[in-house]
Amino acid sequence: MILRNLNSLRTRLLIVFMLIVLVTIAAVAIFALQTAGDAFRRSIGQQARTNQELTSAIFSAYQHHNTQQVQQLIEQDATLTHTHIILIDQQQHVVADSSQQLTGQVLTLTDILTLEGHHISPSTGTSSSSANAFSHPSYHTIPIRIISTSMTDMTLGDVPIGLGFPPEARFTSMITASLWPTVVVASLVALFATLLLSSTILKPIAVLTEVARRMEQGDLSQRVHINTHDEIGKLAHAFNTMAESLERAEQLRRNMVSDVAHELRTPLTNIRGYLEAILDGLMEPTIAAITSIYEEALLLSRLVADLQDLSLAEAGQLKLECMPVALEDIVSKAVNGLSIQAEKKQLTLQTFIPTDLPPVEADAERVGQILRNLINNAIMHTPEGGRIEVCARATTQEVEVRVCDTGEGIAPEHLPHLFKRFYRVDRSRTRATGGTGLGLAIVDQLVQAHGGHISVQSQPGQGTCFTFTLPKALP
Repeated sequence: MILRNLNSLRTRLLIVFMLIVLVTIAAVAIFALQTAGDAFRRSIGQQARTNQELTSAIFSAYQHHNTQQVQQLIEQDATLTHTHIILIDQQQHVVADSSQQLTGQVLTLTDILTLEGHHISPSTGTSSSSANAFSHPSYHTIPIRIISTSMTDMTLGDVPIGLGFPPEARFTSMITASLWPTVVVASLVALFATLLLSSTILKPIAVLTEVARRMEQGDLSQRVHINTHDEIGKLAHAFNTMAESLERAEQLRRNMVSDVAHELRTPLTNIRGYLEAILDGLMEPTIAAITSIYEEALLLSRLVADLQDLSLAEAGQLKLECMPVALEDIVSKAVNGLSIQAEKKQLTLQTFIPTDLPPVEADAERVGQILRNLINNAIMHTPEGGRIEVCARATTQEVEVRVCDTGEGIAPEHLPHLFKRFYRVDRSRTRATGGTGLGLAIVDQLVQAHGGHISVQSQPGQGTCFTFTLPKALP
């Protein structure tokens, strides 16, 4: 359970944020204490020097019996140091008082402090004004300085805030105590921010995880609906794109299996029918019957070969024996091989190949296969008396080949799908008009394998023109 919580992104975010906050506060506290301590020590030193100077001035004025100047100096010192200053002589007479209330009175040190509202327990022995005259005073808010004098020296005694603790220690203690609320508040803010941030991040991730699990179970129609524009939104968009690709690929796979089964079923059914009729004695094994069975077997062989070529080309494993070849020779062979079919439909089959056409870097056999498929497709869809043209021209880095006809044309909605496997414009799925539906898909893959591209332009009733490119051969 503990390991599971540690593996949680929420827990790890919480730990990291809290560590950052604590380390930051600790660094700030150390820096603040160091800086404040240095400043406090400088202030104490400056104050001590100022007090010493004023004390010397007070002692000098007292020696010269300048009572008015003594009173002024004591009031000035009290104003600067924010203390109550009393000057007494050895007979406990108050010579001067910064508050101008005790001057002329005879008061012991305990009486003075009692009047000021301080409860102190004097130590045994003397009523000296030094700090050792008090055992453990309580926490005071107004410091008192008592100056006692004689003809030879002057002793400065302080009864400051929190007597018994060094001023620097008291100051550090106050700073440290003030930092604790900051630590608590910062920790709570960090905790709240971590929970809020983790919820913002983990909620869409949880949605993605749930959708992925449903897709794992076979439901490829699942999509995530996250409309943010941050990294999570980009991830959701990529996930939806991947899901669409998987669903489309699965649909294509199912269509392919169905189409392959359909294409194989017809010739196999014909062959089985002929053979069963012969075995049952319903048909004689004549030359015509054997020829029909042979044609169906050839169809099966061609279908299997086309599927193999297509799968190899799509996988990038189709081997091409590319070399510099003259395109005119390849075109001539392809046209000559199909000229008889064109003559049967009374079609005009022409070629327009420039004599200075540069050679192409290609596999002659595969380029011939491309041309035969395109020309055969044109013959199939061009009515009697029509015209088919094969022409070529050189561009900057490629040779462009065009196969155009004056046939029935193709509707615009079919053009984007022509190069897909088993796609037929003729919905009746008859071979007489639609073939196996693999020819153009093979052409597309063979052109891409040569590093070229193919496109089609068509107008219903006016004809169709296929254009593909091949790379020029290097000098």
